[in-house]
Amino acid sequence: MTRRGKFAGGALAPLVLVRFLLDIARPVGRASKWTPYDRSSDKKSRQNQIAGAHYCRKSLPTFAKCALVAAVALFAPAALAMRLPTPGSYALQRIQRAPEAELLDATGGPVRLSSVTRGSVTALAFFYSHCQDPTGCPVAWSTFETARKEASEDPLLKDRLRLVFVSLDPERDRPSVLKLLQESESRGPGVPWSFLTAPSHAALAPLLQAMGQDVSPDVDAAGARTGALNHMLKVFLIDPEGWTREIYTVAFLTPENLLNDARTLALEFPGAGPDSKVR
Repeated sequence: MTRRGKFAGGALAPLVLVRFLLDIARPVGRASKWTPYDRSSDKKSRQNQIAGAHYCRKSLPTFAKCALVAAVALFAPAALAMRLPTPGSYALQRIQRAPEAELLDATGGPVRLSSVTRGSVTALAFFYSHCQDPTGCPVAWSTFETARKEASEDPLLKDRLRLVFVSLDPERDRPSVLKLLQESESRGPGVPWSFLTAPSHAALAPLLQAMGQDVSPDVDAAGARTGALNHMLKVFLIDPEGWTREIYTVAFLTPENLLNDARTLALEFPGAGPDSKVR
C-alpha cells in the first residue's frame, strides 16, 4: 500500500479540526508548554516564561467554543471511524534528499545537520521561540511533546527516533535560548529532542530553500516589521539514509500519524538508531 492509500473516507482532516479545537478550548492550566520568548521581562525567570505561559487561550472568543460543539457534532463520528493502517503495511516514498547545513546546537557549538539525522528516523520542524500563531509552532511543539512521551515507551522507537527543531530566527534564538528550551523538554531518559539554530539568516537561507520551507517577515499596516514571521508549519520525516519520506502540514499532523509513519520507517531500517552504521 502506498502513502496515498493510508486514509479512507477523508476522516483525518475532521479529526485534526476536532483535536485542535479541543486543544485550544482546554483550561489554561492544562495547556502545552509553549509561550513566546520575551527577553524584555524581568519579573519572571526565562525558564518560567518558556514553561509556564500559554500562547493564545486567554483570549479565546465565545464563538470558538460554539465552533467546537459544532465540529464535534459534525465530524467526531468520521474522525473516530478512522483507523491507521498497521505500520509496515504501506510504503512511504522518497521525496527529496535532506540537505546538509552547518548549524549551532544549544551549547553554541557547530553541528552538521546530518549528524543529528543520519542513522535515525528523524522528525524535523522549523520554529521560532516567540511564535504566536496557534496553527504554527505551538502545534508542532504539542505534537512533538506527545510523540516523544509515547515513543520513549515504545520498544520499536525509543532507540530509533529523534526529534529536531531548527529555528527560523537565528538573530533572536541564540544558543542560550535554545538551551533553556532543550532543558525544559529533554530532561531524563527518552527520545532525544535537539534544538538548533544557524549562525545567521544568510546561513539558514540555503537550508530553507532546499527543504521547501517558506518564511517571510510579518509587517504592520505601515510596512514596519512586527517581529513575527509568516510561515506554513511543516514537519519533515527523514529516514536513516537522509531521505525525506513524508512532509506533514497542520491538517495531517497528529502524534498518532507521525508515530505510525515513524514505526513504518523503523521496520524498514531495523538497524536504525544513534549508533547505527546506516548512512
